[in-house]
Formats: sequence, C-alpha cells, structure tokens
Amino acid sequence: MGNVLENSLFVQKRDKFEELSKAVESFNVQYNGSNIIQDDIFSVLKNYARTKEIELESLRFPTKDDDFCALTCIKKGKIFVYVNSWLPLSKQIFAAAHELYHIWCYIEEKDTSVLRKGSFLNASDMDEDVKSNEDREANAFSGLLLVPPKLLFEQMNIYRISRENQNLEDVIQLMAIFSVPFKAILLRLYEERFMDINKVKMFLEMNKESVKKAIDYVADAQRWQRRTPEIIQMGNLKRMLDQNQEHELLAASRIKSDKEILEEILQRHTINRG
Repeated sequence: MGNVLENSLFVQKRDKFEELSKAVESFNVQYNGSNIIQDDIFSVLKNYARTKEIELESLRFPTKDDDFCALTCIKKGKIFVYVNSWLPLSKQIFAAAHELYHIWCYIEEKDTSVLRKGSFLNASDMDEDVKSNEDREANAFSGLLLVPPKLLFEQMNIYRISRENQNLEDVIQLMAIFSVPFKAILLRLYEERFMDINKVKMFLEMNKESVKKAIDYVADAQRWQRRTPEIIQMGNLKRMLDQNQEHELLAASRIKSDKEILEEILQRHTINRG
C-alpha cells in the first residue's frame, strides 16, 4: 500500500510534526472540545470560518471520479471549499480536514501561497504519494485533528485494544470509532507509538480485497466506507436565488436564467439524482 510511512510528516520532519500537534490540540479546545469529530468536520470547518468572520461557502456534491477529492480557492475575499460526495465517507471526512489546514494557514499564519493558486486535493496527495510540504502537513493535521492522542488512548482502553499487539479487527474497530481511512489510523497508531513499524508495514502490505472484506463484516466500519452521491449541498446558492426572487431584487428573466444555470450545473456534475 505504498509509501504512507516514508512520506509522512512524522518521518520527514519530526520537529514540524510536534509543533503541529500542539497547534491542533489548541484548535480542538477552541473549536471542537473533547468530541470525536467524525462527519462533524464539515460543521467544525464552517464554525471556524464563522468565528473568524471569514466568508466561506461549503459545497458537496458527487463527481464520479475517485481521484478527485476536494478543492479550496478564494474569490473576492470569500473562501470556497468543495468535497466530492462520491467518495467513501471516511475519505470525505479526511479530505475536509485536509482542506481545513490550508484555510487555517491562510487565516492564522496569513499564508496565501496555497489558496492564492487554489488547493486541489487528489487521492494520491491524500495518500502515500504526497509531493508538497503543504499537503504533507495538511495530512498530518487531518490525522491529529480526527484522531487526537488522548481520545485514541482512551478508546483503546475502552475497547480493550492492546497497545502492544493489535490485530486487524482492532484496527478496523478504531477506523470505525474515528471514521478515518485504513492507512490514516495505522499512521496515527505509529505516530503515537502504539504500533511498531514492522506491524504497520505488515498491515499496509495486506491484500486490499482482504482488508475490504474484513471491513464489510463490521457494520460500524462499513457505514463509513459507503459512497454518498445523494448528498448535494450547493452552499448558499439556492438560498440566494430564492431571496432574489422573494424580494424581487432581480428581473424575473435573470432569476429564471440563474435557476436554469444552477440546474444545468447539477445535471452536469452530479449522479443518481432521481
């Protein structure tokens, strides 16, 4: 399963990883508390922008492309974030947390380098073939945010999962608890020294179909692997169109044209709309 260890921030730049870990701990205190985030990541992202008084449009709709995960860009001072709802839900969650890092850098560190040109997240950058330092840091941020050290330790105790000798069922149980991809939970176990490098490599080298089959046996884990093409969230576009019509802010012909354009976009880029 590739170079997930070798390309991780934990291996490449340990000092930066430790620095980021402290920053994520502070972020969690302010914007999440002690909750396991799971798919609340979309609410956390929007609440963070709202708290910082930054305009943000959060978009989710299905594009039938397993390589296209998410993108973020800035237009006239407003941040637009898109997450592909065709992906398995755990990957959507991780992708949203990844994009949150770029937004966090833009807001907290005034770093416009990524969002100025746009952040485009594909499957390889979210996985073992990450090429840029920014995406490597964003992946580490995602893992730390979604699987905080204290909660990982706590849940392993609650579910009686050994900190020295985990089996595949244990790993899948932790995937289900934190709603993250298989490789992400393995990396977090390694980063927190709950799994040694040889054990991680053993799991990474397992046949993908065998892992998928094992996940399918666990209902709690399987539900985070399902695709959600039914999710179509167009931010405030629909509400703005309705407000324009309700308050007669635009000519009837313009409102009709805008609605037709939105419907055309939905038909072009979404699937299974029934």
